[in-house]
Amino acid sequence: MTSGMLLTGIAVLLIAGFLLWCVVCKTQDVKFAFLNLFRHKRRSFSTIAAIILGGVAIFLYGGFINYSFWILKEQTVRTNIGHLQIYDKSYFETSNKSKSIINNYDALKADILNDGDLAEYISTISGQLEFTGVISQYENETSSYFSGLGVEPLPALKLGSFDKLISGSDLSRIKQDEATLGSGLARTLNARYGDWLDVLVVNAQGGQGALSLRLRGIFESGIKDYDDVAMKIPLQTAQRMMNTNGVSKFVILLKNDADLPEFTAKLEKFIADKRLPLIVKDWKTLSLFYQQVEGLLSGIYFFIKTIVALIVIFMIGNAMTMNIVERTREITTLRAIGLQPGHVTRLFLLEGIFIGVVGALGSLLIGYAIACVINLNGIAMPPSPGQTQGYTAFIKTNSVELIWITLVLPVLTASLASVLPAVRAAKLNISDAFKFV
Repeated sequence: MTSGMLLTGIAVLLIAGFLLWCVVCKTQDVKFAFLNLFRHKRRSFSTIAAIILGGVAIFLYGGFINYSFWILKEQTVRTNIGHLQIYDKSYFETSNKSKSIINNYDALKADILNDGDLAEYISTISGQLEFTGVISQYENETSSYFSGLGVEPLPALKLGSFDKLISGSDLSRIKQDEATLGSGLARTLNARYGDWLDVLVVNAQGGQGALSLRLRGIFESGIKDYDDVAMKIPLQTAQRMMNTNGVSKFVILLKNDADLPEFTAKLEKFIADKRLPLIVKDWKTLSLFYQQVEGLLSGIYFFIKTIVALIVIFMIGNAMTMNIVERTREITTLRAIGLQPGHVTRLFLLEGIFIGVVGALGSLLIGYAIACVINLNGIAMPPSPGQTQGYTAFIKTNSVELIWITLVLPVLTASLASVLPAVRAAKLNISDAFKFV
């Protein structure tokens, strides 16, 4: 829990405790404060309407970015990245990836799946072998650089489920010496289904590896840079071409992504106990694009919340100050018949809290209703930077954090805005106030 959330929680508990104490011990004050909201209906309505407008904006935009984060996360995880990846320790220290091969792939995979503390979390585990080289289509006299990936065909159905098949078949339906290409690479080569492709690579021992592959599928991930160079072939074929029995990395897809921190800790302990020269990276660490998008949208969301909070504070502060001016004689009379300054302060604080509570409930109800209407058809979004496919966005309304901030922000800001006017009302000079016109 961050320090901001901790302070917010403490403030909410204080306000809730104060309100509960007033309801139990000062019932008459609660009744008077609530009825005072209806003395100036137009002013109260305009203040509450401003709070609701801001609260609805927070709810809708928060739901929108929550969905955007979710769909981007799923696209990242299911574009052959998974929730976690295991690498050799030297993988990120060298540009020659063939020198950081995990050689004991089959044995290590079996050990992980046989470990009860780890296996219960895992949906899919697969090895992948990375390689690069030159691919040619001699009939069309075209060639290009490519970035290849050897994958296990059946696990690849889950790990690459966001790869859209444009033509042909996926890896689970092809023979060993066949391949699938990204749409951009296929266009560069002017290659079509059934064409023969010649691949030249530098293998793990530093020699040359060459193979002729038949094109059996063209896919599109929506990420242009990836589709322009991507080639996928069965893992056994890649190992034969690279002259190795190892893999570049393990890719693990979990049954529930909420288990990621717990599973990561157990996997790191498993690696440490066996003294393996391996490191673990989660999907978010590996996805720079996701981090940049998250930072941008979160910054915009924070700005919106700040603007709404300032609007609410000034609106309520202004409304409460006008109430004090118009009710100066009333306040003075209450003071003259024996009400203590703290009692007067309490009445105005309760009014501010009630305005915040009504605004918060209205924000949540109206925001949810608008979100339901929007979610009937969704919002057509253009492609993100660097991508070729747009998507249909929706408003996520089941986020506990979003509901919490929609309810808490109006109450906190309304309570804060009513403090100064309430103290000012309690400090009115009785003799001078009776002369007020």
